[in-house]
Amino acid sequence: MVKLDVSHVFRVFGGPKGLLECLDRHQPDHGLTYPTVQMWLQRRSIPTKMVMAVLYSAEREGHCCTEFMIDDEELSDDEP
Repeated sequence: MVKLDVSHVFRVFGGPKGLLECLDRHQPDHGLTYPTVQMWLQRRSIPTKMVMAVLYSAEREGHCCTEFMIDDEELSDDEP
């Protein structure tokens, strides 16, 4: 499963409005509203069905998708 650093996504795009404007440019039929995207920030979670749209839009804006991903194993305290 792909996990995103949601705080970083919103930081890069300048908050919910910036992310929504980016999605508007690259995924115009997304059907999202500002309060919905704002809720993602508050919950620190982007719904699974929207992750690919966010990553696609980020790529179109010149960002590398891996910039926004979190590797749980890398962050784990467990020894291999």
